[in-house]
Amino acid sequence: MTATTAESSIWETLNQGRWAFVRFYAYIGLSLGISAMAMYGQGGYDEDAFLYQILGSQGLIWGGTGILLGCAVAAVLSAIKPALLNGRVAPNTVPWLDGSLLMVVLAVVAAQFEPAAAQISYEDQSNLIAAKIIMAMNVVYIFSAVAYIAYLFAPESFIGRVATWSAWFATYAGGTALLLRWHESYLFDMGMGHAPVSNLYEVFILLFMITAAVYLSFERRYQAKAMGAFVMLLVSAGVFFGIWLDSIGQGDIKPLVPALQSYWMKIHVPMNFVGYGAFAVACGAGMAYLLRHRIEANNSSSKMLKIFPTLEQLDQLAYKSVAVGFPAFTLATILGAVWAAEAWGGYWSWDPKETWALIVWLVYGAYLHARVSHGWHGKALAWWAVAGFLVTIFCFLGVNMYLSGLHSYGRLS
Repeated sequence: MTATTAESSIWETLNQGRWAFVRFYAYIGLSLGISAMAMYGQGGYDEDAFLYQILGSQGLIWGGTGILLGCAVAAVLSAIKPALLNGRVAPNTVPWLDGSLLMVVLAVVAAQFEPAAAQISYEDQSNLIAAKIIMAMNVVYIFSAVAYIAYLFAPESFIGRVATWSAWFATYAGGTALLLRWHESYLFDMGMGHAPVSNLYEVFILLFMITAAVYLSFERRYQAKAMGAFVMLLVSAGVFFGIWLDSIGQGDIKPLVPALQSYWMKIHVPMNFVGYGAFAVACGAGMAYLLRHRIEANNSSSKMLKIFPTLEQLDQLAYKSVAVGFPAFTLATILGAVWAAEAWGGYWSWDPKETWALIVWLVYGAYLHARVSHGWHGKALAWWAVAGFLVTIFCFLGVNMYLSGLHSYGRLS
């Protein structure tokens, strides 16, 4: 057995059967424990110190109790009905939860290397650890994109593994950096602390992570490595934009404007970017479909055709991506409406951001309707996936940069 085969075997064992089932319920117990702490813990939910409530002794007690109860429930259920161990929900979910936990652990470790309080300055944040990790993330994402493109022309297994593992490394680096920025926001002032999803720079990093993670999960499941050249090219384009944002001072940690001082931000914004990231992967699949279609039309003997997924597979991957992103984007829009009612007194106000969010929702809703109800597929839907992402980019970026309204706090300053 080779090292790669052994690694794959261990991974599959950990993410199937009893191991996955127990971890799944342990994570549910952890979530419920933290939620119970927020509602009934000493001092109640503190918006200004939520991160430290979770990582402190209260979080350890409540979260640990939840984990133990979750494991107990898993043991009882598996004893009563052993067939539950063969379900697909736990094996499909626990790798994502494991990854999130690993990011938390890495962030806690990295936080030990933050500069001393006397060396921390709001005016110059360049010595903070998160900035250095983000710089490494940028370099590795670009390197990964180059490796994926090289794989199209030299499909060696080594190049493919380098491309995949560098993408995973950059994704974990991005998640670690965002969690560190959350911690670093408290280093300036406890009242200034907030989740790292409050400005364009931070949400761009979140978008890179989600886009790469969705793609990498598809790559592992459907062996669609050639599609990575297109998806990671989109991520790299975003990396360059993020570097520009940082160069004009948009990468600094800043206090939240009053409109964002709400727990809804921690839910609405990440859910929104699950939708955006999945739509980016659909765009990458659409681009790959169009290129393969063109190659087949002009040169059916091209060696590149052996590397690409088939047209049918690419069509399916674009559809699956939209099927992931559309429900997430729908939920984010609903949550945003609830937040708006709480903040502004109305669920909908036809603000430019809300209007364009509705346009994006209609574009992908129509895509799914055409696919499911009318049997559309192929080149037309590939172009639709690409055009839909262009609309998404304007909703995400163009509105923030060029239009004003109730969401104008997201504009460049």
